[in-house]
Amino acid sequence: MSKRKGLQIPHRETRMPATDKASLRQLLRDECLPALAETAPYFSLVHVRAWLRDHDVGFAPALLREYLSGFMGDGVIHNAGRGWYSRLASPFTLSREPLAGLAEDLSRAFPLVGFSCWSTAQIKEAMHHLLSQFVIFVDVEVDAMETVWNHLREAGWDAWLNPRGQDAARFAVRERTLVVRRESRKSPSAEHFAPIEKLLVELYFEARDLQLMAMSDYHAMLANLAGTKRIQMATMLKYAGDRKLQPEALLGDPNPLTPPFEKRRL
Repeated sequence: MSKRKGLQIPHRETRMPATDKASLRQLLRDECLPALAETAPYFSLVHVRAWLRDHDVGFAPALLREYLSGFMGDGVIHNAGRGWYSRLASPFTLSREPLAGLAEDLSRAFPLVGFSCWSTAQIKEAMHHLLSQFVIFVDVEVDAMETVWNHLREAGWDAWLNPRGQDAARFAVRERTLVVRRESRKSPSAEHFAPIEKLLVELYFEARDLQLMAMSDYHAMLANLAGTKRIQMATMLKYAGDRKLQPEALLGDPNPLTPPFEKRRL
């Protein structure tokens, strides 16, 4: 057996024995999926394939996908994005209440400007009082950043325009603190409220760059939030990839949310 970081996949010289349809379905339901779900709240199609191959089980890829889709329909496992599954039935619901007034104001003032916003207040239940004050982030298309920032300052916000370097070093969260950042071209939000998956990725960078919290506290928050309510793991990892953020850095080490990542596509 090869020893590589991640799942251990045996080397084989011959084809694995084929498994009949009924046996494969039963094996998935009774052994494979429970084993993966016991390991972590989320697992991927790659992890399922690796488990089957590690146990000398042959399978047809199309049939495997059909069975997994059926298990989602039956509530055995739950959808966590393309190619990802979860044992968690209840999805995370992101409250928009902390941002409703701000989004409405910006929509009126800049009807043609693309923007999305999020706040640390939206995930306060997962942080166990880690932050005593909260900060809002507004991601704006680059050409409108300064105009939006000026508007927010005039509206009474403690607004910061893309703080980096010395500005980031002196950044502090006060009453009505707000940060204007550039909206990502690769992963813009579809509406004015960032989804939880994008929030979690962006918070990683803000926690690091603005020292909002220690990275150990960030990873504890992420494990608490995503480990109790279901998020779209595939979407979060795509956001992270678009931002050149490796899964190991985002999820922490050790990573309590997924089985080890297999480097080779199975």
